[in-house]
Order: sequence, then structure tokens, then C-alpha cells
Amino acid sequence: MAKLKSRVNRFFYQNRDKGIPNLMLIIAVGCGLVYISYLLNIEDPFFANLLAFDRELIFRGQVWRLFTYPLNYLVGTTPFLGFLSLFFYVWAGRMLEQYWGTLKFNLFYLSGLIFTDAAALIFDAVPGATFISLSLFMALATLIPDEQIRIWLVIPVKMKWLAWIDLLLTLISVVDGVAAMIYGLSHGQGLYLGWILSIVPLLNYFLFFGRQSANLLPDFIRYHPTRKSWKRQAKAKTVYEVRSKDNARFRCTVCGRTEISNPELEFRYCSQCAGYRCYCQDHIHNHTHIT
Repeated sequence: MAKLKSRVNRFFYQNRDKGIPNLMLIIAVGCGLVYISYLLNIEDPFFANLLAFDRELIFRGQVWRLFTYPLNYLVGTTPFLGFLSLFFYVWAGRMLEQYWGTLKFNLFYLSGLIFTDAAALIFDAVPGATFISLSLFMALATLIPDEQIRIWLVIPVKMKWLAWIDLLLTLISVVDGVAAMIYGLSHGQGLYLGWILSIVPLLNYFLFFGRQSANLLPDFIRYHPTRKSWKRQAKAKTVYEVRSKDNARFRCTVCGRTEISNPELEFRYCSQCAGYRCYCQDHIHNHTHIT
């Protein structure tokens, strides 16, 4: 599994510039144009209806609706809050793209969209782009959990705190859907939309991050300066050194390059990663800390 993960990371690194650059900005501009067309003709919003998710019409051949319904994100929302949240998601998408590369970010967004489409078709539900967008924020909060942002340019809040709020909203949606199922108050499609479609983007998030999602846990759970933790770090160091079978002293944890395969590179150890992890000059300041 570790070798497979290393190969996947190397593939994404070698092809990081492929794909659609500034994907979230393109989606945001599309949302703005659709919203303007919606305001010009609220009684009969042609473009909004043309792009909306419709299970029956999709089975009739209008497959573009599987990918265009996120463009209706602003339709039916409060304009100020809608544009504010959209701006935030554009910022989160840009940060993820800079950190991961264009290809990996495109795949992350596309897989979340496809999984949501599959769930919507199976359960005959109408999906929205809200939970897909929230998964982008979850991803960014996992990569930089202690980074602070200022709400309303005043209140400093850590990214992981907002991620907890995101998880809480998802949990509320699940509880609401289960309660509706128990008491027979599903309100039509609301049951599935409440707790199935809200979970799917979260499953996509865990697919990409796995154990790394532990970065969102509170510090008193993540860090335990006990003898066992030191033993685990010593064991990780031993395992890491044994795996270097080509007599290389330095091997980048992200891309796998060594001073033998790439003698022009410089290598450093990260003081914040467990297990004495080594990184090349391209990744020493651009990697996720292993705890």
C-alpha cells in the first residue's frame, strides 16, 4: 500500500501542471453568469433550468446536466452570502491547486462530483454543489489545520475549527435525514438529499486523505509525548532507513528522488514530521507534515 501511494504521489507530481488551471475560478464565473441570467428572467430562467440536475432528462440523453448543476449554486440563495461563500471556495480551490498541482485538484473535484451524481441517480435525489464545495474546505483544512483566517477581516479562526463546523453541519444533515426516516417526515426527496448526498463528498475526502485526515483532530488527541510515541518514531526511522536499498542516503518522501538519481538536488529533513522524513528542495517547504 505504501509503495502504491508513493507511485500515485509521484505520478501527480510529474503531471501536476496538466488539467484545467483555475478550475474553481472558472466555475465561479459560470455561477455569476447563470445568476445574472436568472435575475433577468426569474419567471422562466432558461439557462438555470437547462443546467439543472434532472434524473429523467439525464436518462433521456441530456448527460451534461451531470456536470453543469454546480453552476446553479447562486440561484435561490441570498446574493451577499452566496457570493461571499463562492469567493471563499475559489480561494480554497486556488490554495489546493497550488499545493497539489492542477491535475490532483481537478481529479479531487471531479471524483466528488461523479460520486454525488451516482448517489443522486441511484436514490432519485436532486444534488447541490454545497457539500462538494465544503469538501474542498475540508481538504484545505487538513493540509494547513493551524493556519488562521479572519472572519469578516476581524475574528481570527483556525482552519481546523471551521472544519469542525463543516463536520457538524454534515452531522446535522444526517441526523435530520434519519429522523425524517424514523418519523415518516421525509418530505419527498429531502430524506436522501439530507443524509446520503451530504456524506458522499465526505467519503471522497477520506479516499484522498486517509490517515492524513487525523490532522483535524484536537491537539490533545494528536500529540502524546509518551515513551510509546518515541518508540513509534524510532521504529518509523528504522523502517524508512531499511527501505533505501539503492545505497541512497537521502530519498524524498514525496517524489522518491535521491542524491544518486538527481545529484543536482539538495535534501533536508523536516523537523515537524515523525520518523525523520527527508525531502528534496522542491518539497521541503511544500508537503504535508506526517504526524
